[in-house]
Amino acid sequence: MKTNYLSLLLTFGLHLSMLAQCPTNTNNIYSFTYNGNSYEIVKENLSWAAAATCAVNRGGFLTEINSQTEQDSIFFHVNNASIIANNTVAPDGGGASYLWIGGNDINTEGNWIWDGDNNSTGPQFWQGTSSGSPIGGLYNNWGNEPDDFNGQDALALAFTNWPFGVSGEWNDVDVSNTLYYIIEYTGLITAINDSPTNISFTIYPNPSNNIINIDLGTNDLNNAKIQVVDLLGNIITTEQINSSKTTLNIHKYSPGIYLVKFYNNIGRKIYKVIKE
Repeated sequence: MKTNYLSLLLTFGLHLSMLAQCPTNTNNIYSFTYNGNSYEIVKENLSWAAAATCAVNRGGFLTEINSQTEQDSIFFHVNNASIIANNTVAPDGGGASYLWIGGNDINTEGNWIWDGDNNSTGPQFWQGTSSGSPIGGLYNNWGNEPDDFNGQDALALAFTNWPFGVSGEWNDVDVSNTLYYIIEYTGLITAINDSPTNISFTIYPNPSNNIINIDLGTNDLNNAKIQVVDLLGNIITTEQINSSKTTLNIHKYSPGIYLVKFYNNIGRKIYKVIKE
């Protein structure tokens, strides 16, 4: 499911034309990066299948967690995304709060696969219930789960504790729960436009080792800001924007790749910047 970085860069333009009206409000997206991939925590409630469809329409998939470091990074950002726990509850999951991730055993009971694009295929990472076993050495982070209580078939990341596990662990819950969800995009997305109208701006020079010029043109600057994050999702700077032309001094940044995000009341756009 995770293809290479160059493949995404070549095909991402096609994905932009597929964007559906999800989420309904771009203010409900919390974005971060980890190990060269981009992620979105979407704070709107959908069933597992609807969340997977939204992820695909946006050019990604419900996240696939393959290591402890990826798990730790995602859970760190979940805890920094200003999530209101009571807004994303699965009653059949011990009444705890959860976010959808990309696993399920919908087709074959006990055969847990990574299927974040909901096409019924993907690598199997677990077989059975809580007494089962991992497959092929693939990572898992279950609580004392899965238990298939009343036919639970979808994978969720716990945001709060429940009787058989603690926050951060995984649980199987019913696919019909409407929860927040986590989208993953393979590779760094060079440009994301979530706006119903075009948002565009110019960054130059890029690559750069000193000053980057940003020309926002005629974009609405009401509540506008520029944010820079590194590949680990750390916010380097956030600046309110009051002028259509501004600069970023990246002289003290370590060499590497950064994401420059522009937000306003209409939507957002993100560009990749290389610091030489």
